[in-house]
Parts: sequence; structure tokens; C-alpha cells
Amino acid sequence: MRFMGAIIGFAVLTLSTTANAQETSFQDRPLNLHTYSKVSLNTGFQVNLKEIENGQIAQAKVNPGLGFSAAFGVDAATDFNAEIELVSYRGTVDFRTVDGVAIAYVPNEDVTLNALMMNGYYKFDPVNHARFKLGGGLGYSQYILTDTNSARHRGQGLVYQIKAVGEYDLAPTVGFLFEGGYLGTSNIDVDLSASTVSRVSALRGLTFGTGLKSRF
Repeated sequence: MRFMGAIIGFAVLTLSTTANAQETSFQDRPLNLHTYSKVSLNTGFQVNLKEIENGQIAQAKVNPGLGFSAAFGVDAATDFNAEIELVSYRGTVDFRTVDGVAIAYVPNEDVTLNALMMNGYYKFDPVNHARFKLGGGLGYSQYILTDTNSARHRGQGLVYQIKAVGEYDLAPTVGFLFEGGYLGTSNIDVDLSASTVSRVSALRGLTFGTGLKSRF
């Protein structure tokens, strides 16, 4: 019994010492949260539009237009960021093929993709005042195609992205950023008022952006 008591006493002492060490460690390394916001101008590159209309598959290239991005994020740890991002990409249809046959005349159609994203990044700090982040996100998007008659074909669906971000500090709380990534949407059911045409659209392609970041 004395032997068992000694073992129990030693176990209690060990657990108590470990808990105190962990508590001290947590006190020495407090959770240090920082928030930030960023805005950037963006564009698309090699963005492809796929449409399925009444059983026919159409492929189109979308010429890049100027869009924007705004985000609010949290430095949740020394090497991880999480953010909410509102983004808009714009472009015009360049050419289209239907069932593999090129269309000689392509009307001037404008394409807009608006999305609300939840992103996560892993952060690297290769040099002082600069960092590199790699991550991705998932969100909800609104797709709009405006045709030559000013009719708007609208639809909603999921959107995802893989993104790399480079940042350089211009001041203690202000930095310059450059970002590029791959963006894609789910198949989106596109509706047009007073029309019975069934159209499913999807966007895939590369994106780029540059802007400023402010830390709080």
C-alpha cells in the first residue's frame, strides 16, 4: 500500500509540474492576434468560359477587364492568416466555338463574376519586411453575362481559388502586395427573363492583382 501511495503521489506531482510548465509556456507565448485590411485592382488572364445551351457545348475565351478585391483578415498565428474577401472580375468574350466549330462572328458580350470568399493562407517570411503566402478559398458567386441587346443572363454558384501572395512593407503598418492564382466556378444555371433557353456556364482561369495592405 505504501508503494502504491508513493506511485500515486509521484504521478500527481508529475502532472502538476507538467501543467505548471504548460501554463508558464502559454504565458510566455500569448496568443497575439493582428487584423488587417487590403484593397487591390485585379484582372483575369487566360480565362475560359464553358457554356452548355440546349445540349450544345460552347467554349469561349474571355479577354481580361479591370476588377477589384477588398478583404479583411486576421493573423491567427505566426504562420497562418484567415480572411474574408469580396472580389469582382470582369472581361469580354473574344471568340467562341460551338460543338468544336469556330464561330466567325462573335457579338461583344461582357462577363462579370462577383464573389464572397473565405480564404486561408500559410505564411513564409524569407527576408525582413517581406513575406510570401500560399493558400486558397471557397465562396459563393454571382455570374452575369450581358449580351449585345443589353440583356443580362444571371446565375449563382460556388467559386474556389488557389492563390499566392507576395507582400513588402512600405511602412510599419502599410505594405504593397502582388497576388496571382487560379479561379474556377461550379456549373452555374444561367437564367434570362422571358426566355425558355437552358444555359449552364462555368469560368476557369488565372487571375492577377496588385494593391495595398494596412495592418491594425
